[in-house]
Amino acid sequence: MMDRKYVTYAVEDNIAVITMDNPPVNALSMGVVRELEEILEELKEDNSLRVVILTGKGKSFVAGADMKVFLNFDRKQGEHYALAVTDMQRKLEEFDLPVIAAINGYALGGGCELAMACDIRIASDKAIFGQPELKIGVIPGAGGTQRLPRLIPLGKAKKLIYTGDHISAAEAERIGLADQVVPAGQELSEAINLAKKIIQTSPVALRFAKKAVNRGLQMSLNDALQFEAVLFGEVFETEDVQEGVNAFLQKRDPVFKGR
Repeated sequence: MMDRKYVTYAVEDNIAVITMDNPPVNALSMGVVRELEEILEELKEDNSLRVVILTGKGKSFVAGADMKVFLNFDRKQGEHYALAVTDMQRKLEEFDLPVIAAINGYALGGGCELAMACDIRIASDKAIFGQPELKIGVIPGAGGTQRLPRLIPLGKAKKLIYTGDHISAAEAERIGLADQVVPAGQELSEAINLAKKIIQTSPVALRFAKKAVNRGLQMSLNDALQFEAVLFGEVFETEDVQEGVNAFLQKRDPVFKGR
């Protein structure tokens, strides 16, 4: 494991917990982006890993970008920055394993966008969400204008983007931006509890299911159903399906091997 300045991770019980630590607000600097990408590449090589959790240290999950750099951007630099962050988030979104965001505090701008690239969002009841970019004269540039209206009702997404308003964790849960809200300080333990529940399922089927959902959403319904059927068929070439069905018929817990 490499020494890093902004992001650390630890693996225990087949669960990786990635922690962003870029004081004072865990701004999504290029250093943070690069280190997150490096960690995802390292975790790909860990065959024992089953779930990834992403969280922040301190009072913020990620509270936006490192805005000082914006003062020196021209058109090309702005586009390059947005694409670099988007590329990292796409790798997170397309990671083979489930990724849970344990949102400990402020998830603003790039932090809200980063959370939306995760599969499931568990938030502290003190967490604050928002896309405040228009208030400083820019637009959400790392998925905010695209993932948000795919995740919550269109009008609510536009309202958040157009006003730059912050919303509470409770409101985020009400509109579907957060999937669960827990008392402050319990978001990571709740994410770990969820990860342990996910680990009880077949690793192979889990990868296929994530691929079916994510790629299917980019297709027409008919094409997505065809894609789902293809993956369903591929499952029957695995040992896990034999173990799972036999365990069900024999009324015992399955012992999945992930192959």
